Amino acid sequence: MEYILKNYRKFPILIVLLILVESIAIKIGHTKNIEMEKKICIIPIGSIDKEILYYTQKELAERFNMKIDLGEEQEDPNYAYNKKRRQYHSTRILKRIHNLKLSGYDRILGIADVDLFVPELTFVFGEADIARKVALISLVRLRQEFCDLPEDIALFKKRTVTEAVHELGHTYGLRHCTNSNCVMFFSNTLGDTDRKGPTFCDTCTKTINNGKKL
Repeated sequence: MEYILKNYRKFPILIVLLILVESIAIKIGHTKNIEMEKKICIIPIGSIDKEILYYTQKELAERFNMKIDLGEEQEDPNYAYNKKRRQYHSTRILKRIHNLKLSGYDRILGIADVDLFVPELTFVFGEADIARKVALISLVRLRQEFCDLPEDIALFKKRTVTEAVHELGHTYGLRHCTNSNCVMFFSNTLGDTDRKGPTFCDTCTKTINNGKKL
């Protein structure tokens, strides 16, 4: 009888320990699932310089603090070409990216090396579909050579990341910011892009962090 009583007293402790272990395991598993879900995929639209892709992948991973994958290269966007404008309709490319139906990603970013436009504007550096969480940027006008200036790879890379962060920011519900030093400020020119850089202001940072929890 004494043996049974001694062991009976131990059972509640064992039960509590088992509950705690199970609770911790559930929490760890839940955290892992969240981390797996929160990923961004970069999709090359046509042939894109691998150095630019890898650099953008690394920078976005640090800035958004999540895993960034590189997806398969897609066909040249000839389907979006407008002969009259000699440009490519960015909205049509966004739709094509969305129709890939990539699963397991929180957001998709397309990178194209063609000149983009929307009917309302002369050109766009990029575009985002907020509802579908799909974004697109163009590399063409980010190069110094487009303005007949000497090549500057470092500046080109910075501009690429800036525009990528800007368009992805829209997919988190951010609108254009009035702070000219915030990445979400609207760029009319490359001067705007260079001045603001790829960093969110404090207000936009709060919105981004809240969006990551959704």
